[in-house]
Amino acid sequence: MTFTTWFYGIFLIISSILYWFLPRRLRKHFLLTASMVFLIYSSPSTFLLLLGLSSFAYVVSIKITDRRLVLISSLTIPIMVLLYFKYIGLASEILSKIIPWLNIEPQITLPKPALPLGISFYTFKLIHYLVERFKGSTVQGNYIQFLLYIFFFPILPSGPIERWPNFIKQTIESKGFQWKYLSEGLERIITGLFKKLVLADILAMYSDKINTTGLSSKVYWIIVYAYAFRIYFDFSGYSDIAIGSARIFGYKIIENFNNPYLKRNISEFWKNWHISLTSWFRDYVFIPLGGSRGSFSRTILNTFIVMGLIGLWHGGAVNFVIWGMYHGAGLILLRIYSRLICPKIPQVYQNSRFSYLVSNLVTFHFVVIGWVFFTTDISQSIYILQKLFIWG
Repeated sequence: MTFTTWFYGIFLIISSILYWFLPRRLRKHFLLTASMVFLIYSSPSTFLLLLGLSSFAYVVSIKITDRRLVLISSLTIPIMVLLYFKYIGLASEILSKIIPWLNIEPQITLPKPALPLGISFYTFKLIHYLVERFKGSTVQGNYIQFLLYIFFFPILPSGPIERWPNFIKQTIESKGFQWKYLSEGLERIITGLFKKLVLADILAMYSDKINTTGLSSKVYWIIVYAYAFRIYFDFSGYSDIAIGSARIFGYKIIENFNNPYLKRNISEFWKNWHISLTSWFRDYVFIPLGGSRGSFSRTILNTFIVMGLIGLWHGGAVNFVIWGMYHGAGLILLRIYSRLICPKIPQVYQNSRFSYLVSNLVTFHFVVIGWVFFTTDISQSIYILQKLFIWG
């Protein structure tokens, strides 16, 4: 059940009306039921899988505080499930290339299971909850509240990756209906639908040609520009619909995009692009690895690890890893520039409008070129880059 279908719209309308007409004590139970129905309708097997993992995680979280071994053990299961469903295809692709070289018989064929709805967002919320419970930085919540956080249908399929403290606070403090919930929610939903069904779909007519060969440099530039704005309107449109849907139920979910193409460096871009994902990797991967507190070489390694994983999170294919590493290289170059060159530039120039414009144009085109790696395989990426920088 995707956000852009009439069925989702009808489901949202009916469930929100019933939600607000019920007594306060029953609302979270009804919203949990509606979220479960949403997932069961999309995939009964996915519902059973996620319910089992969630129930296990909740039981473990009761005893997890200050027990590192319990934390590691509890994190292993959802991570392995995510790896199996999302990256078995990549493993199969790698094996298909290695096995003939090793001359192994018989050939090994790995299964390719269907990807469960929202498995990546679900897993990251689960990891967040378990880690914070281990650190003792958040309240436990009861089983119903926890399941509602995990299954909350407006953000289950495509995020944002909401944090537990913000969600449980709003669940506990939820009061009566306010008209601003409806007006703010509908405004975001309409904005998201316009981005997705109008802007993104129009741009798709041009960007879909990105895998075509034999076009001129000028045409390829038009295509990559179209793809850059298409993917922004697509991703941010879905986030708008999710945030708007949650707002109708009185929840204010974390923002996911904040004009990322208007930022003056690649670090600011990532702080404003898919914000919930970037902040999750910062808190649960980059900082635990040591962040930028160690040597410069260690910072470089940590940056490449995180950006490689962010790339891999978007899909189980080599081109996504290359895209992540490309952005990792950009972040390292920015760090070098900030250390060695930026201090020598007069502050007046750094703060000028001209400097901002130049920085923004450089950052924007760095990101635009990166999308070529994101959406095409290696050979096509190289071909397009050659065409982009060789006019003809």
